[in-house]
Order: sequence, then structure tokens, then C-alpha cells
Amino acid sequence: MAKNIEQPFEPNPALTGAEAAPALLFHLHEDNPQKARVTAAQQLLFPSSPRLICEELGLNWWAMLKLYEDGWLSFSPEHTLHLDEAQEAEVRFIGSLVLAGCDRNMLTVLLNGLAKPYAYDLERLYFDWTAHAWRLLPDPRAHPEAAFTDWLELLVQTGDVGSITGIVELAQDALSRVRQQGPHPELYPRHHTVTSDGEHLQG
Repeated sequence: MAKNIEQPFEPNPALTGAEAAPALLFHLHEDNPQKARVTAAQQLLFPSSPRLICEELGLNWWAMLKLYEDGWLSFSPEHTLHLDEAQEAEVRFIGSLVLAGCDRNMLTVLLNGLAKPYAYDLERLYFDWTAHAWRLLPDPRAHPEAAFTDWLELLVQTGDVGSITGIVELAQDALSRVRQQGPHPELYPRHHTVTSDGEHLQG
């Protein structure tokens, strides 16, 4: 039986993102939850319907209609045959919060700092219970060295000798392979002269 919108709220660890976002990375990117908004209102190649999304999420249809009636959804599920990209993100975001246990009061608290429509990608956001605000999950690919440093620090704090040893072995193997490749050839000789017609002559 799908949960309805009136059920009591119980914090869901999946919403905290504590394991997914190293705290030391927050200063390296713009922590703006608006960057997680799905703004492209384009039609999907295989558009889904509100009812199908409800079935996929496990959200009952009455709860979906109630979300629109209470102003949480920007469109009427009952009068929308096919969802565009932004509308589907909106249903998944709000619907997931309801399934996590949020009633009307808790939705008011959680969504207070976000702009409507609530078309946000949950895989890019987490709720910081300490700051009572949504935060953008940092992308480790944007700062690989910082992410690696954070990971090493975490391994040191947890005393994970096995993982650290494995990293050292991989690094030594990588360094050995780089040295075997030899120096990269330079584009031009170290000492060269450029003539007036652009010709490069070795010095």
C-alpha cells in the first residue's frame, strides 16, 4: 500500500547525503541548490504520464492530486497527458519527499528555501539538517585532486590501512609506467630560431 501525504514524518538518511558529499569540498564550488533545477521544458523522446510516474514511485494517485490541490505541483496531473522533462523532475522530487514521510507541515519546512516549481534533481541535492537548508552535492570530477585529498583524509581518520596501502601500490605502479614511457617529445628543439618567414631553425 502506497504511503499517503498525511503520514508522520521520519527523517530519511538518504536525504542527508552525508556519505555522498565530503564536507571539505563545499568551499570549492558554488553551493547553490538552484543549479540542480531542471529548467528544460522540452518534450522527452518517450514521455511518461503522471499515472505511470506514480506507479513507478509507489505514490497513490490521490496523493498526487492532493499535491496539486495544495499548491506543491505547478501543473494539474489530472489534465496532463504527457510530462515534459521539468514536470517529470517535479513529480519525482515532490513525490520522493512524500514517500520519505513528509506531511504538509514538513513539506512547508523543507521546501521553504527552494523556488517554485520544485523541479529539482534529487541526485544533485541533499538536505543539511544542521543548517536547515538544501545544498548542492559537489561534483568530485570538477576538483579531482581535492576529492582525492578528502578521501585520503577520511581513510586516515578511519584507520583504513588496507585501502591506503592499496593506493600507494597503485601510485607506485602508475609512476613506474610513466617513467618507462620516457619524456614527452617537445614540439620544437630547446634552442631554435624563428626566421622572418616563420621557419624554425635549430640553434
